[in-house]
Amino acid sequence: MVVERRCHKPSSLSLNRDRQRHPVFSYPAGSKFVAQELQGRCYHPLTQTGRGAALRHHTHAPEFASSRSLGRGWAGLLLFLVSMLVGSACRAEQPFPLFGPAAQEPSLTTYKAAPGEQAPQSYAELNAWLAQRTQVPQVSMLGGSFWLVSPFSPTQRDSDWVVAFDNTYYGHAHIVVLGDDGLHQTFDTGSDLGTSDVPRGAAAVTLAPGHHYAVIIHVTSTFFTAMPRIDVQTRTQFRKRRINESALMLGSLGVLFGLGVFILFVGLWIRDRSYTLYGCQALILVLGWGFFFDLPQTWLGISTGPINFTQWFILLPVVHARFTIRFLDLWRHAPQMARVGHGIVAASIIALPFSLFFPSLAFLIATFAVSIIVFYSACMGWWALVRGVRRARFFTLAYMAVVIPGMIILPVNFGLVPSAVDNADLLTLMGNSCEAMLLAFALADHVKLVEDGRERFRRGMQEAIAKASIDALTGLGNRLAFNVMIEEITRRENSDPAQGTWQIAMIDLDGLKLVNDSQGHERGDELLQKVGEGLARLGDLIRAFRLGGDEFAVIAYGDELSQQRLARSLAELDKSLCESDFLGAGVSYGICSAPVDQRRFSNADFAELVREADRSMYAHKSRRRMERVAEQPLPEVGSGD
Repeated sequence: MVVERRCHKPSSLSLNRDRQRHPVFSYPAGSKFVAQELQGRCYHPLTQTGRGAALRHHTHAPEFASSRSLGRGWAGLLLFLVSMLVGSACRAEQPFPLFGPAAQEPSLTTYKAAPGEQAPQSYAELNAWLAQRTQVPQVSMLGGSFWLVSPFSPTQRDSDWVVAFDNTYYGHAHIVVLGDDGLHQTFDTGSDLGTSDVPRGAAAVTLAPGHHYAVIIHVTSTFFTAMPRIDVQTRTQFRKRRINESALMLGSLGVLFGLGVFILFVGLWIRDRSYTLYGCQALILVLGWGFFFDLPQTWLGISTGPINFTQWFILLPVVHARFTIRFLDLWRHAPQMARVGHGIVAASIIALPFSLFFPSLAFLIATFAVSIIVFYSACMGWWALVRGVRRARFFTLAYMAVVIPGMIILPVNFGLVPSAVDNADLLTLMGNSCEAMLLAFALADHVKLVEDGRERFRRGMQEAIAKASIDALTGLGNRLAFNVMIEEITRRENSDPAQGTWQIAMIDLDGLKLVNDSQGHERGDELLQKVGEGLARLGDLIRAFRLGGDEFAVIAYGDELSQQRLARSLAELDKSLCESDFLGAGVSYGICSAPVDQRRFSNADFAELVREADRSMYAHKSRRRMERVAEQPLPEVGSGD
């Protein structure tokens, strides 16, 4: 490039303060040594007002936000609440009505059913029929065929009643309602038929006050999930309870499905495995509970064959354990427990086909799988919380939401105690939805921690760049800042050449060595500071730099008039130094501008501008030296004899 030489003489220069004709004079810190993440956001290394502390030694958000005593206090409190809740539940004689009016729960007697047996045809035949049956303590959790008999009498003077067979998952149930008033009513329900009422199988019957009735159920199932129960309620009570349970069931499934789809999409979009695993976990829970309530068959008419809800819950630890390991960063904090988690994953994968070959064991396998993974995740959450890991707060709270109902339903699932609430399965589903929401909060909290860490890192980088780019003595940009600004200019295009072009002024401080030698280095530093203050006042749209020693530079943007104003300001600075008490002080300078019509600049272009400004500055220095020599009086010549 051939540089257009418009190197003005000092006497004809003026200061540029015309901001309205100047483009916005700001540049992103996009130099090669700045991380790409900081572009457009970092402190600009060339600003002359930046101050700050040095770069902090860490770049991640602090994980330790709570003390060990706080974690232990929460642990003790929650364990106390769990023990109180489980203890009261185990002592309950009747299920606690959580979801609607309390139902009449008649006593239930269990008999072993043989192939080909038929239910009695009338209430009068019931006693003789029962005498031929073999009574057993309860149904086997591994499944089988059983007779369930429950006599009862209406407790309210109402004729419209509902008999519901619930509290367990079962394959097929043939239900007969007999009465001493001649009532004989039958209906079939169960997951094998695809006609199970949601959320339970129920039949509307007409009962007369003061009469005696009996419910005889022939139930056949591959496995049972709890001890069966018969509820008798008026239709009004049952309708209210059914509406509550259906709304809570659909709401809980909707929460799980919505969070699962959204978080899975986010995880795939940002390629974060924690989000992806969590989304898969929520969707697996939706499928598991949907199969438990027979939604594919009842609503969609889809026959699932040998697949039922147990396979989905056995599959759950495969993603659940990996999510816990990744979210709590166990490979870094507790590698042995991370290996335990991967062992749970391997065991679940092995157990999945095993549940298909041995269907009667499928539910127990699923119960063990879910119990182990919840226990594992809860323990890891407590471990992290006690050690003050901040991200474990919502994580641990999420598992408390599922551990508490799990402590209630787990003994029920093994057939050890009757259910303590009217619908323990729905309570567990609600716990899962609360767990999902709290885990979503945990992810959001983790994102906030990461963003806080990035913000601290960004600020630290800004402060470090600012400190590295500013001359400590004068407050001006240093040579690094000068080079970075040139690099930034070369990346941009001069979009409006009519408004002006780039200008460079090279400045040399005269008399610094003389001041240092005659008045001391402290006075020399004061002289440098005075020059820095003068250059800093040239204008907000002009950047001044101390390149080292007594060398300074200015980068500005404007037209020829602006260049003249800049030169006039430098001349005024020179005059103020000459009139000061700094012996022999002054500034020599040269200004050069690029061609007006040039839109893009390369490093070579700016190097040529700097050379031209340097030549102009040395020419100015030479003229000043000659003027000082001319002003000195000639020595007197003595007369000779």
